[in-house]
Amino acid sequence: MIRKAVGGTLLVLLIWGFAVPVSASDTPCWESAMHAAFDWILDAAPDGPQVGGIIGEWAVSALAYAGRIDADHPWAKAWLADLDAVLAEIDAGGTPLSLRRWTDYQRTALALSALGLDAADYRDRNLTEPFRFFVPTSHRHAINRTVLADIYALIALNTVGSGSRLFLLSIYNAQRADGTWSLNPAQPASVFDIDITAMALQALAPSYRRNDPRAVRTVGLALEWMYAQTFRDAESTAQMIIALVLLGEDYSDKAAYYVQSLLRWFNPALGGFVRDANPNRVNAMATVQAAYALAVYNAR
Repeated sequence: MIRKAVGGTLLVLLIWGFAVPVSASDTPCWESAMHAAFDWILDAAPDGPQVGGIIGEWAVSALAYAGRIDADHPWAKAWLADLDAVLAEIDAGGTPLSLRRWTDYQRTALALSALGLDAADYRDRNLTEPFRFFVPTSHRHAINRTVLADIYALIALNTVGSGSRLFLLSIYNAQRADGTWSLNPAQPASVFDIDITAMALQALAPSYRRNDPRAVRTVGLALEWMYAQTFRDAESTAQMIIALVLLGEDYSDKAAYYVQSLLRWFNPALGGFVRDANPNRVNAMATVQAAYALAVYNAR
C-alpha cells in the first residue's frame, strides 16, 4: 500500500528491482540508512507531503510507523490538510486525479492508520467505502480491474478489522501456475511480476500466519519463484522485505539478507537511495519505498 504503489496509480509502488548480496563491511548499517532516508524525505518536501504524490502516503506511513511523526506533527498535518482539500473538491463535484482509484483510497487508508486515525471514520466519512465490498471484476470500472486493487483492499481492510474473504479468494484465484501474480495475467511474464507477487504475499500474510492450508500452499509456491529471481532495484527489494517480515519469524534470516541487498542502492553521501542508471542522484520513489520497508523491518 506498498509505486503504489504506490502519483495516483497505486502505491507509487510498481517499480522493479535487482538485489545482490553485499557484505556488511561495504555498506552502512541499515539503521543509519533508514534514518538518513527519513531525513531526506522530510527535507525533500519541507511543506509537507501531498495526496497521491511520490512523497505522499507511503512517506507518511514510513515515518509514522517508525515514530518520527504522528498526527499532530506539522508534516503530517500538512498531508491531512491536503487530504481535506481533495475531499472538499470531491464534495463539490470534482474528480481529483489524486483520489479516484480504489488503490488511491487504500493507500490513504493505510497512511491514516499509520497515524493512528480511523479511515473508516475520518471527518465523519468512511474512506474505505469505495472498496469495502468485493465487486466482481467484470462490474468494475476499468481503472480498478487489476489484482492490485484486491491485494491492497485486503491489506487496507485488515488494518480496520473488516477484511473480506472474497478479496482473499480473488487473490488466490489470480495466482498463475508458476506462483506469480501479474497486472496482465494473460500476457507473458514481465519485470512487474516481482513487485506484484511480493505485494500479494503481504496481503496473504495474516492467513499464512494462521496456518490456513491454502495460504500455506500459495505462499510456498510464490516464494519458490521469488527466491529464484534477480532483483534489479530498491523498490522491488523493499517489497520483498515487507512480505518476509509480515510472513513471520521463520523468514527473519531471509528478510535480513534482502535488507543487506537493499543497501546496495543507498548512497551515504546523498542520504538516500538511488537507481543504477543514475547512482549520483537520489531517487524519491526508491527512497520512500526503502524507508517504508526498513521501518517495517525495524518494527518486526
